[in-house]
Amino acid sequence: MIKNISIIGAGNLTTSILSAIDRVDNSYIIDLIDIDKNKKSIAKKYNVNFSDIYSNNISKSDLIFLLVKPKEYKKVLKEIKQFELKKSILVSFMAGITHDQIKDNLEENTAVIRCMTNLTIRNFESYIFYYSKSLDKKQTKIIEGFFSQFSKLKRCRIEDEINKLTALYGSGPAYYVYFNKIIIESFIQMGYSKKDSKLYTDDLLKGSTKLIEKRNDSDKIIDEIASKGGTTEAALLEFKKNKINQILSKGIIRAYKKSKAILKK
Repeated sequence: MIKNISIIGAGNLTTSILSAIDRVDNSYIIDLIDIDKNKKSIAKKYNVNFSDIYSNNISKSDLIFLLVKPKEYKKVLKEIKQFELKKSILVSFMAGITHDQIKDNLEENTAVIRCMTNLTIRNFESYIFYYSKSLDKKQTKIIEGFFSQFSKLKRCRIEDEINKLTALYGSGPAYYVYFNKIIIESFIQMGYSKKDSKLYTDDLLKGSTKLIEKRNDSDKIIDEIASKGGTTEAALLEFKKNKINQILSKGIIRAYKKSKAILKK
């Protein structure tokens, strides 16, 4: 049973996870640790403890979430290694830092799991993808029971899936928001106010998402909208001419390669 949780790093994903936890169960004892004292406001918002230094509370933690920048991982692991971690499961959301890299900087018997999700977890809309080769069946059951309260779960059989999902899923919301921004700017260029442009674009994307969910056939939906010789076809032909699909794929592949070599220059 999980009672105590330590979260190291108070960034955007941390606030999303704290929001999700708060909505399902506020009885956990959560310690938020960040060297930036200004992040205390986040702890106050979610009614959790805050510290800018590491303490023996980490030894009491059933789960220790690592939500720091990848370049900081060795420093953080060195700090927490001085505490007893036998009962803890280390849950890493750090992009590009492998299971073995984490294990090599800790005691041999420390359980480690790598996870990937995105900011939509705050709304219970996200998957948590996870990979581990150091969890036993009991620990796996504990992890799955905890995360399933506010997320869908998918176990990865090979670690490189986490790197791929970092580019595809972790970064995914940014791609949709980027497209949203382009449509808003197009409305504005055609003379609509910023307020109306955002209103119409948000409505457009919400409606389109529901349409995709119900129909589950993107090609057919496009064919029904894009009449032969019509306006939609004109736009789609321009996208095809400029190889928009290849540009997007190239960007995602670049993100994947970055996730595999995130600490390399």
